[in-house]
Amino acid sequence: MIRYGKPVTRWGGLFLLFILTAAIILRVRADSTSTLYFPIVEYKAPTPTPTPTVTRTPTATPTPTPTRTPTPTKDPGTPPRYSTSLYMKTINPLTLYSLGCVHGVRDMNLAGAQDSIVVLAFGRPTMSNEGIYGASLFGFGPASTTEIAEAVEQFGAGYVACSLEDTGSRLRIGAGTSNYGDPDAISWWDHGRKWARMVNDINAWFSNQGLRTRVDAVGANDIELAWNNPTVTRAWVDGYDYANKYAFYDFGAVEGCPTRLAPNWSCSSPWTKNDVWYVSYGAGPAYPLPLIYATTGVNARQWAWMSVYAYEQKGARMEFVGAFTQYQACQQRGGCTGLDNKPEEGWQQLYNELKYDSRTAQTLRWSTDIKWWGE
Repeated sequence: MIRYGKPVTRWGGLFLLFILTAAIILRVRADSTSTLYFPIVEYKAPTPTPTPTVTRTPTATPTPTPTRTPTPTKDPGTPPRYSTSLYMKTINPLTLYSLGCVHGVRDMNLAGAQDSIVVLAFGRPTMSNEGIYGASLFGFGPASTTEIAEAVEQFGAGYVACSLEDTGSRLRIGAGTSNYGDPDAISWWDHGRKWARMVNDINAWFSNQGLRTRVDAVGANDIELAWNNPTVTRAWVDGYDYANKYAFYDFGAVEGCPTRLAPNWSCSSPWTKNDVWYVSYGAGPAYPLPLIYATTGVNARQWAWMSVYAYEQKGARMEFVGAFTQYQACQQRGGCTGLDNKPEEGWQQLYNELKYDSRTAQTLRWSTDIKWWGE
């Protein structure tokens, strides 16, 4: 409102501007079809201290990173480098230390980290008149389990000492016996129990010496169906299982058992497929490291068919840790016609047969070939 005869004050002018603006707004709301254009009135507030502008590169939409399996260093169907296992006719600690050193030097001189198994086979089970258990050393014994334990320990110590700079390589030692022998000559269950305790003691020694990150031990048994009956063999396996803290490996054969080419064969009597499964895998923990001697591939087919049996009758395939051959022993002694697979050949035969059936296909960690010590 303007009072006649008096100039409009600063505050009165602002009030008049407010009234006019309100009227126009009401008019616009009443007639939404009208388009009005107003002069732009800018209010300048005090200029604040500017915040520095950070130049940023637009962030791209991230692409999810797929989960990847580490690329293997080799084709899983390619045989690994084989190790040399030994038929032992001595338990001399210095000799065993030197033999372990030889394997350690081998690993240190090879490129990359090595992973291998060596079975030290000490012969059939024995028991002295005093009830001391051990092994025959193939006629150069017997040796007690205490003496055998020291021999295995020294082999492991020699291995680590002579491959000291090669901290990535590892060795597993199979302390081996067999199921060969007079069924009534010893308590087979008790021998298995003593053998398991021996393996426990060996690993405890490795731990106490600070060697377990590089070397360890398992039990091993050359179980062959022609050498003894399933009752005796099961007794040894059950005795081992009673006291064991570590697995044992069956580096044996399954004579007469069926194959995919001969599914109607029967395992050597009185053995059944269930007996074979039990002593080589069913008793826990046990794993096959089977003899794959035959150049015809029949040994590989027999073991692969046993894995099919396990899948169908027991609900899970048999897991194999590798293949065992005797090419070097055959070169030493001869008389192996048709049973002298080279280590690469034996490993490949077993791998291919297991792969033949998708239910049993698997990788094989080790390849080892045995020879006679001192020959």
